[in-house]
Amino acid sequence: MILYRFLLLFMLMGIANARGQNTSYVKVYIEQNGKKYLLNNQTVKLERKPFTLIFEFTKPDTVAGIYINTSLLPEPYYLLLPSQEIPEFEYLPQKVLSEYKFNPHKELKVHPEFFQYWSYNPHRNWNKFDRIEKRNGKIIAYRRIENLDFVKQSRRIPVEDNRRSLYLFFTVVKKDPRSFSGLKEWERFKAKLKF
Repeated sequence: MILYRFLLLFMLMGIANARGQNTSYVKVYIEQNGKKYLLNNQTVKLERKPFTLIFEFTKPDTVAGIYINTSLLPEPYYLLLPSQEIPEFEYLPQKVLSEYKFNPHKELKVHPEFFQYWSYNPHRNWNKFDRIEKRNGKIIAYRRIENLDFVKQSRRIPVEDNRRSLYLFFTVVKKDPRSFSGLKEWERFKAKLKF
């Protein structure tokens, strides 16, 4: 009888966890040539030409920003299992690369360790997207990518000149005063872009 109760409790906890994991705060799509793909732990084959990243903030009152790491190599972030912590997670805000407002260079920064942080705050008159739409309580943000900025090499190239795959790692975090780092990860996903 005790074993039966334990198994029932274990199954209920699994169902609750599965439901919690289905909560999505941000959906990311990639669009090229009129084709739109949901980025969620898969490989997407693209032509060597500009594309657009589309961010759908489904709960903008809770989460209006996302951290993105783009690298030529799958380590260290792309290879992380869902159960593994992000290395040096507590320093994530300090690992954000600086950028101009409104994405004037139409770029994606490529670096093995550092992140870009893209967010929308209605109380500011700037953001790092090309354009913002408000639709049915959601925020839809567009970021066109025409160039790749290889930060370590101090070199920017057009997407057309890139021959290598890109590994994208996305994480949504929130401030959490109860945790040691002051941050808590809510969701993560990744995508490999092949050119």
